[in-house]
Amino acid sequence: MAGLLAQTARPVEERPAEAAARRAGPAWPWFLLMPMFFQIFSYKEEVGPLYAISKGWAFLVAPLTLLGILMLRLPDGPLYLVLLAYTLGLVPLLSMIELPVELLDALLGTVKSWPLTYYFSVAAALMLLRPSETAVKRGMLAFGLSTFGVMVLLWITVPAPWYQPNVLGGNLFSWDEGRGMYIRMPMMLGEVAMFWMGRRFLREWRTWQLLLVVAAVVAMATMYKARLPIGVTVLILLMNLALCLSRRWLLGLGAAALLPVAAAAMILGPGLPELLGRVFDESLFIRLRSAVLAWGWVSGDLSRFVFGSGSISSFSELTLADVFGSADFWLTDIGWLGVLLEYGLIGTALIVALHARAFLTARALGHRSAFRAALGDYVLFEILCSAVYSVMFAVGPVVTVAALAWWLRARDEAGLAEDEPGLGAAVTPR
Repeated sequence: MAGLLAQTARPVEERPAEAAARRAGPAWPWFLLMPMFFQIFSYKEEVGPLYAISKGWAFLVAPLTLLGILMLRLPDGPLYLVLLAYTLGLVPLLSMIELPVELLDALLGTVKSWPLTYYFSVAAALMLLRPSETAVKRGMLAFGLSTFGVMVLLWITVPAPWYQPNVLGGNLFSWDEGRGMYIRMPMMLGEVAMFWMGRRFLREWRTWQLLLVVAAVVAMATMYKARLPIGVTVLILLMNLALCLSRRWLLGLGAAALLPVAAAAMILGPGLPELLGRVFDESLFIRLRSAVLAWGWVSGDLSRFVFGSGSISSFSELTLADVFGSADFWLTDIGWLGVLLEYGLIGTALIVALHARAFLTARALGHRSAFRAALGDYVLFEILCSAVYSVMFAVGPVVTVAALAWWLRARDEAGLAEDEPGLGAAVTPR
């Protein structure tokens, strides 16, 4: 009897999974913080207070930014500081010189550059909160996976009249003749989650992982309907698959794909012009006209080409569409040409360097886990989409990944396990 009582008095042994979760720490802070650093709500007025908080997030975390600048030895810190000085100091002056705007409008036009500071504030937050890699990963992926669930729920429940222009305001629920109804879902963390699942499949080769990736692509194609991001996503997923397969498999799959491709070409060939017209619709021609106007503006003056012309705030009564005499002129729709117009050759070179460094730093860590590889895939995704979309429209995700990559490398140098809290030895005061 005494032995039985002694056995019952012993504490229940903790399961390995539960012990690992306890060591890793809570994921919920990163479920809440990462959407702000990834600018999930920055262009969604429908979310009310979250939209306002997101717009002012750079100011709310300014103490963290200052801490990161003064106390941390971030490898690309000088590059970010020079770019911040250029975009926040010189560009507003150029706006007042080249464009007919007042000081306030010129300053508000720099709003999209504020997230450059996230490189410092994310690093400082990781230093102060001392999370494990597992906690950060779980928080980010939980939000990313829930993005798809929320999108499906909205697609099922939101009535069709809400998609009509000017019904609710904002742009979350949209409609046009080419695509019909679609949801402009902020997919940044959703893309990270999709690349993570794709990388897991290539490491573990489990059917359910492939089915989840396919289901996510189908959901984007039927509800999100943004052609370039979907195409780039599929391209990166297939590229990663191709790099994992042997030459024999690649030749076999290529041969197997020839028959359906040839059949599709025979069937769709006569109707190809009409099909391309439906796929690209008027948006292609709008972008071409905007590109012609932008290049004419930039190439007509050497100072504009070298230093840029600045921009006008979306809150201003005067718009770039008024300046260029085209109602459909948008800097965000002409890729790097829009960046060149706004920031000039010097600013564009700095922005290119920023993205190159983020990609190379994140890519160097990708061999260690599917999550780390997904971070590099995401930066590549943003770079490829920049052929059409301006990288400065939402630069927060890329600079956040750059800060994460620095932190992960610091942890590796310190020999920390994935579920072990803390920071690496590379985190040292100046």
